[in-house]
Amino acid sequence: MTQTTVEVLLVNTPISHEERYGKLAAFGNHLPNLGLAQMAGFLREKGVVVQILDAALLGWGVERTAKYVADAAPRIAGLTATTMAISRAAALASKIKQYNHATRIAVGGAHISSRPWETMENYRSIDYGIMHEGEFTIWELVQSLRKGQEPYEVAGLIARDHGDIYMTDPRPPIKNLDELPMPAWDLLPNLSKYYHPSPQSYKRLPSTILFTSRGCPYRCTFCDRTLFGQKYRHNSPKRIYEMMKHLHDEYGIVDFAFHDELFLVSERDVVELCQYITRNGHDWTWSCQGRADMPITSYGLDRMAEAGCWQIQFGVESGADEILTRMQKDLTAAQMLETFERVSAAGIRSKGFLMVGFPGESEATLAETEEFIVASKLDDVMITYFTPFPGVEVYDGVEQHGHIVGGYETHNDHYVAFVPNGLTAEQLIAARNRMYRRFYLRSRTVWDYVKRLREPSVRPHLLRAASQFLAATR
Repeated sequence: MTQTTVEVLLVNTPISHEERYGKLAAFGNHLPNLGLAQMAGFLREKGVVVQILDAALLGWGVERTAKYVADAAPRIAGLTATTMAISRAAALASKIKQYNHATRIAVGGAHISSRPWETMENYRSIDYGIMHEGEFTIWELVQSLRKGQEPYEVAGLIARDHGDIYMTDPRPPIKNLDELPMPAWDLLPNLSKYYHPSPQSYKRLPSTILFTSRGCPYRCTFCDRTLFGQKYRHNSPKRIYEMMKHLHDEYGIVDFAFHDELFLVSERDVVELCQYITRNGHDWTWSCQGRADMPITSYGLDRMAEAGCWQIQFGVESGADEILTRMQKDLTAAQMLETFERVSAAGIRSKGFLMVGFPGESEATLAETEEFIVASKLDDVMITYFTPFPGVEVYDGVEQHGHIVGGYETHNDHYVAFVPNGLTAEQLIAARNRMYRRFYLRSRTVWDYVKRLREPSVRPHLLRAASQFLAATR
């Protein structure tokens, strides 16, 4: 592909692994940006010459990334940016324009979807904000620019026109995800060589992630639903199997991590996928995410285990019912404990995602959460800090319950970004470290990881993570 042929260059904004995960970088993911890959696959099917630059994976800085993009001279540079990365994306956009003013800059992702006007007003180097689902929006933007027209009629866009900012009509969500082409995995760096989930979240290598749904109908007050909305849509079991088989045949992937939070919303669909896997004799392993009130019976769990499911990840958030109620999780600690027991009985591991520092958190609720995880049948935990992302329900008025620490650059769950009334940042850090150490130094957890070290492909990653974990949680 020559540089002059690139019409759309999609860029994963350069944020380093250490910036994202801090002292626990060895526990972090190295994941392909499936949002960009999905968009690239869609554009390519429409006849657009598209390229992906994963500057974050390559470890490039703003200067090197900008020069590459400017030399490629695409019609559109599409940058994806989380809240943490939005200022970095804006700096990259500004630098690209210094080198090549003709390239238009479009930014997508959760942050601009939740704060479109603020983002466009604060960062003048951004020409277009692609809000919510972006496949059809960027395709129609390409068509408008080809014709030399301003995209006034392109839905799902916030744009700049001679200094003025305007927003177009919202775009309805895509109803049938099966109609989308497969992500353009081939436009990323070698999938099986450079990417993998965190050491806690894969059984063996090569491993990769999949997203097979969009939208969430639940009402958790800490979750941002502005990107994909509240209407739940998902791929069919057949389509999911086709993606898994493609990844296995083309890239040798043998382990899959489904990152959909509601993967277990339908036992019928889960069992159907399991039947595709077992009937075709695949020796695959896989993990998924689900709520602790998942509608999966013992029959469904057994079918999952037979088809290679080795881990289910749950959004636990807290072991204190008082905090769960504040979060509107519609779950109790007792319900979650019962679910972990059922999953363990089926021979599947459970991993819990928890956060400390939610509004209303206290020393007492932190202690409840600590005792909850230590006594539970959880096999792994990931503990982060509550982060008041723009777009979450509790964002407006959150400072009535505490104070925000730092700017957007620290808004990524792995830094203290909010301190509840009655606590300090130091107390939150100490509580997380204590929870981690008590949980992972349990005899059953230590023995479990000793057994996991028998798998050669994961051994070096686990040993490195363990060393960094002990140093980081002192």
